[in-house]
Amino acid sequence: MKRLIQASMLLMVAALLAACANEDVAQDKKKENETEAPKGGVIFAANGPKASAKRLSIDGEEETAGAKTRTILKHTPGQGADAYWKSDDYIWVKDKNGTWQKSTAIELHDGGTSAEFTLPGSKADYLDGCEVRYTGHGSSAFYATPESATSVGLYKHYDFPTANDYTWAGHIGDCGSGKANNTGNPDKFNFTLVHKPAYLCFLPRCENAALAPNIRLTHIKMTATRCYNNPSSNLVDLFDFDGETVGPGAQGSAGSNVIDIDISNFPLTTAANPEANSTYVIVRPDKYDFKIEYTIKDPTTNLETVVTDVRTGITLDKGVIYDVTANLTPASVAHGNYYMWGAKNHYWYGYESYRPLVNGAFDPHWPDPDASYVNMNDRGYDHGGTGTSTNLVLYDAKADAFGGMQGIPNVNEQCWYIAKGDPHWVTGSVFAQNGHLVSFNGIWLRKKSAIVAYLKANESYPSTLTWDDLKMGYRRMAIEAPRDLRQIYFPYPSSIPTLGTPSNLADYFFLPTLGSYNNGTLISVGFAGLYWSTSSTPFSIKEGFYMVFSKAKVLLDHGHRSIGIYTQPFE
Repeated sequence: MKRLIQASMLLMVAALLAACANEDVAQDKKKENETEAPKGGVIFAANGPKASAKRLSIDGEEETAGAKTRTILKHTPGQGADAYWKSDDYIWVKDKNGTWQKSTAIELHDGGTSAEFTLPGSKADYLDGCEVRYTGHGSSAFYATPESATSVGLYKHYDFPTANDYTWAGHIGDCGSGKANNTGNPDKFNFTLVHKPAYLCFLPRCENAALAPNIRLTHIKMTATRCYNNPSSNLVDLFDFDGETVGPGAQGSAGSNVIDIDISNFPLTTAANPEANSTYVIVRPDKYDFKIEYTIKDPTTNLETVVTDVRTGITLDKGVIYDVTANLTPASVAHGNYYMWGAKNHYWYGYESYRPLVNGAFDPHWPDPDASYVNMNDRGYDHGGTGTSTNLVLYDAKADAFGGMQGIPNVNEQCWYIAKGDPHWVTGSVFAQNGHLVSFNGIWLRKKSAIVAYLKANESYPSTLTWDDLKMGYRRMAIEAPRDLRQIYFPYPSSIPTLGTPSNLADYFFLPTLGSYNNGTLISVGFAGLYWSTSSTPFSIKEGFYMVFSKAKVLLDHGHRSIGIYTQPFE
C-alpha cells in the first residue's frame, strides 16, 4: 500500500498501538478495515505524525493564506501535511539471518495515519533494532526487478491525468527506512520511518485575470543545471539505502538531471489552487541550481508558450515536501490603438466592427480628412503647428491627443530608443492580449532605465543623468551648453536589430509589427511596426514623427498626420 507521505516529512512514522498475540486482546483491538491481524505473525506498528512543511517559492511571494486543504495528501501549503497508509502498502524487514522478509498483511487505524504490518515468523526471528524499509510499489521497475528491498528508482517522467494526486508517489520512488524496536509485547515491534528522497509540490497560477480562464497547463520540465554536494549525481536516480547514497551504476541511462511532467490540461487561476492544478514529484536530496519550464496553451488560439523560472542554490532535504510556486503570466503587449496624429479618438472609434484585420483589407468608414467631417467623432488629425523652413521648431500634441494616453514618447525619446535601445528582432513570439495568447513578430527595446544605465556606464554622461534630461534633446551631451530643447537635431538615428531574444528580458519591452492604416487599408502587419511620437515635424503642418522598424532596420521617419499609426506608451 503506498504510503502517502507527510508534507514536511522529516520523520515519517512514530511507533504506535501495541497489540498482543493473545487472541482475546486481538479481538478487542481497534480495527478500521474490519479484519483481524493474522495469527502466528509478528506485528510491526507505525504511526505518521503531522509535521510542518518547508516551502520553496520560485517567485519569492507568500501565498499560503487561503490555500485549500488537499483531499488526498491533506497537505496545506506551508503548514505541513498528514501522511497515511493505504490497504495495499507493504514493508520489508531484515530478519536475524540477514534475509529481507516482506509483510503479508496490513491493518489500518485512524484513517490510515497509523498502521500495523504482519511479518512472517515469530519474535525470535527478528532482532531488537532490526531494519525496516518502505519501497513503494513497483518503484524499481525501470531499474531492477519489482518488489526489491535493496533499491528504489526515482522516475524521470510523470503523467498526471488528475490534479492534486499524491497517490503516484508510492508507486514512483517514495521510500524510507528505520529501526524497529521490541516493545515488550511478545509479537510487536514499533518503528519510525525516515524518508529518503525530497518531495516537490508544484503550485502554479496566472495573475492575469483575463487570461487565466482561457489557458491550460500542459507540461512542466525541471532541469537541474548543477548538483552542489555530489556533482556526479543526478536529479533522479537509484537509492540503494546504504547511507542514503545513490546506487552504483545507477547513473548513465538510468539516471537523469531532467524530470518531465505531462499534464492533462489543468486549468489556471489567479491564486494557487492545489485541487485544480497541483502536481508532485520525488527527487534526490541535494543543493541544486534549477531551471523550471512551464508550458501553457490557449485552446482558442491554439498557441502555446513556455514560462521559465531559474533558481539557484536551492537546498532540498530528505523527507521534506517543498511547495514550488510559480506565476505563469506571460508578457503582455501594451494596450494602445491606431490613431491619426494628435487625434482625440482612435482611427476606428465608433466603427470598431468595420475595422479591417488582415493585410490589404479596406473599409470606407475610415476618418477621411478630405471628406466632409460628418461622423468623424474626433478621429481626424490635429491641424496645429506652424512649420516653416526657417523656424525648425517642434509642435507637440495636445494633452487630449491619442485618447489622453500617457507615456507616449516625443521625438527625442524615440531617437534615444532607436540609437541606444539595442533592438532585438524576434519572429512568432507569444504574448497575452485581450485574454488570449497571440503571436507577433517584433522587436525588444531597452527600457528607459536600462538606456540611462547604459549611457552612464559606457559613454560620457554624468552619474546624475535622468530620462528627463534625454527627453529634452537627443544629441545633447553633458559637455555641451543647453540648447533650445524643443528643436530637433539631425541626422536622424538608425540601427540594425540583433536577431533573437535578449538574455536579460527584464531590461526590455516588446513592440509588435502591427503595420498601419493608409486611407482605410491595413498594410504591413507582421512585417513593419510604426509608432507615433507626440512631436510634429518642424517643416510641415501636415506631418508628424514616428519610429518605424522591420527585421532589417529601426529608424526615425515622418509622414502625413492622416496615417493610422499604432500608438502606445513606451516603457
